[in-house]
Formats: sequence, structure tokens, C-alpha cells
Amino acid sequence: MMDNLLITTFAESGKVANAADEMEKAVWSRMGFLNFSDPFVHYFDLMERYPEYQIAVIDRDRDYVVATGNLVPMFYDDPSNLPERGWDWALQCAAETTSCAPNMVVGLSVSVPDAHRNRGLARVVLGAMRNLVESKGLGKPFLPVRPTMLEQHLDMDIADYAILRREDGRLYDPWLRSHERAGGRMVSFCRKSMVIEKPVGFWEAWSGQLYERSGNYPIAGGLAPVAIDLERGMGSYVEPNVWYN
Repeated sequence: MMDNLLITTFAESGKVANAADEMEKAVWSRMGFLNFSDPFVHYFDLMERYPEYQIAVIDRDRDYVVATGNLVPMFYDDPSNLPERGWDWALQCAAETTSCAPNMVVGLSVSVPDAHRNRGLARVVLGAMRNLVESKGLGKPFLPVRPTMLEQHLDMDIADYAILRREDGRLYDPWLRSHERAGGRMVSFCRKSMVIEKPVGFWEAWSGQLYERSGNYPIAGGLAPVAIDLERGMGSYVEPNVWYN
């Protein structure tokens, strides 16, 4: 039931912030390699700087956090022309413009544990994100959205995949569909939203497989293959996302 949910922010208390942080780490643990893009070094500093922009949904009956949404305010001179670097850019831009009055807000993530899926919590968070940003007088949030089912269609270009629709007219991808149902508008594509370049050994540790030849290899949770270059001893992951507003 939705009436047993409390929507608050990390600014409410340190207890809420700590509980939310632990939950988020558990939710994203399978895809922890995403935390190794260069701009990620700013992530936790931004969370601490802007606790009033971090949303927590608490189940009153159980008295614990069941969903979160993370946003960062920033200044950008042309919000109508969003960069292809998406998520990485948002962290970098937010970190570089902390001394400026913000003119936009970017949503970085929505986290819901598997045990609480199918309760409509993601839509609750998306609605709370919109309400919070509007209350700040900053319009609607911009989000570099991860199309979750793209993992099963790595051969498709993001521009072709993102517009796929089912027979009922709804978007094929469930997470893009959730954003559309919540009132979000697909704006553009960020083909280089998350870029991680690390030694081959790093990728072997995450994937659990040995790379004996150069080439492109899928990785669990990845929305793009890892490009392994044994001559350089490096592997590159370049994830495409979809800008929503």
C-alpha cells in the first residue's frame, strides 16, 4: 500500500542517509564496475553537499528505506543541448559549479532492492524527484536513463533500441517505459554516458572470465560490451544512456 510510505530526504537525519547509502550499495553491487568512471570521484562529496536533493522512501510498517533517488543541482549554460557524456558529465559539471546558482538538476539514479520490485516504488521516486525539483523553482529534472533491457540487445544502436515499442504502443524497454509513464520526455541520446577504461585484469576480475583474445565481450549488467585490447593491456566500456526530461 502506498499510504504506508514516507517520502523524505537525506537531510532529514543521518540515520536515513546511512540506511539509504547501505541499501544503494547493495542494489548496485552487481554492477560495481560502473563506479570506476573518472568523474565518480565526485559522487560522495556531492551527496554530502546536497542532502536535500537525495530522496528516500521509507516503509512505515518496517521502518526502513525501500527506495532512493539521487539528484544533483548544477549550472550549465545551455540545458537545451545536453552532452553525450551524460552521467559522467553531470557529476563533473555539478562538482565544478558548486559556487554557482543552479539552473538545472540532473537525476543520477533510482535504487529499489529486488525484494521490493513490482510495488510501484520506482514511479514513486520519479514523482518525488519531479516534485522536489519543481519546488526549487528549477523546472523538471534531466536524467541520463539506463535502458535496462539493452543488455540483451547489444547489437542494436541506442537510437534504434530506445524507440522500440510493443504491440500495445508502450515502449519496449521497461525502465524507459516507466519514465514515459511518469511524464518524462525523451530528449536525446548520450552515447558516452559512462566511460570506464581499466587494465584487462580489472575486467577479468569483474567478469570472471579470462580474455585470451582482443575483441568485444559482454559483461553482466552492462549495456555495452567491454572492448578488450590485449596489445595495450586495456579494456574499455562505453555505456549509452537516454536523456529524459
